[in-house]
Amino acid sequence: MSPKHLQWVAAIACVVLAMAGLACSSQSIVALPPTVTAFVFETATIAPQPTDTLVTPTSHPTLVPATPVLPTQTAVPSPLPTLSVTPITALTGTTKQLTYIRTGPSVDYAILGNLAAGLGVKLVGRSADKTWWQIDFSPAPDGRGWVYSGNIALSATANTETLPIASAPPLPTRVPVLATATTGPGLIPVLRADKAQLSIGECTTLRWDVENVKEVWLNSGSGENPVAGHDTLYICPDETFTYALRVVNKDNSTLRYTFAVAVTGCGADPVVALFKDSHTEAQVGTKVTVEWAVFCAQSVSIKIGNAQKLPAVGRDSAEFQLNETTVFRLIIVGKDNKSQTKEITIKAVP
Repeated sequence: MSPKHLQWVAAIACVVLAMAGLACSSQSIVALPPTVTAFVFETATIAPQPTDTLVTPTSHPTLVPATPVLPTQTAVPSPLPTLSVTPITALTGTTKQLTYIRTGPSVDYAILGNLAAGLGVKLVGRSADKTWWQIDFSPAPDGRGWVYSGNIALSATANTETLPIASAPPLPTRVPVLATATTGPGLIPVLRADKAQLSIGECTTLRWDVENVKEVWLNSGSGENPVAGHDTLYICPDETFTYALRVVNKDNSTLRYTFAVAVTGCGADPVVALFKDSHTEAQVGTKVTVEWAVFCAQSVSIKIGNAQKLPAVGRDSAEFQLNETTVFRLIIVGKDNKSQTKEITIKAVP
């Protein structure tokens, strides 16, 4: 090898050694044995390895946090049917006329009491054919009574289908037959009263007995109402009145019976014959009763505490739960349109 060639080899070796951080000179390079060529190539192996480069291996994908997938609107469960989540609104009605409250859905059941025209009732059940409504009536043993549906006015939007069909109690045992619709002279009359002449404030019992007929209707002052063939009605009229019983036979022929009860002594002013309470004081939560009998009045209303004033009949009673000391007011309007108020205070004690 010529000296010129050796100088080129020495220059290359210096470059390699400089990269390795070693000092060298052209003289020392010339003195190296031929194995320097192998040394040069070995030093080339200290170059950065591929593992020093930040390259993501293709066999391991980049881990990116998963974005949660929110459920779409269609994934939300459908709401429950309206009837299963919406409470049924209580149905109420208003009496069109004097209405009898009975123990069952038929004129064959006993009378529990009566309601004057214009009073509100709460419906809690019905007969299967909707001819009778079951109502709230606290004086009854089970707190329920039955009224003829034709005597109750309902709102146009009232849905009576929501009322449950209530079970009817067993029919009462029929009383002995006292007369028939075709009774002859000398027998007990079909319609009568225990007393036909009354003084103002007096009461009597109206009685009637018919059987083997299709229908029986009684007019006791507020239009006709269906009644049983054998029944009674406690009456306290404040003026002379003729009671009428209409009987429909099975062949649809009609018979009518009347009985007049005369009342004397009614003047221009109303007569309050009775106004009393069952308790002058009672424990909180106790049920108390107020009774009254008013005659010769144009109208009678009651007001219990701060509750709304309600129309009432001349002779009746009201039961309520005493939660605090309560004033019971009886508002009486005479036939001259003058008003007067009677009050009873019932004290509540712990």
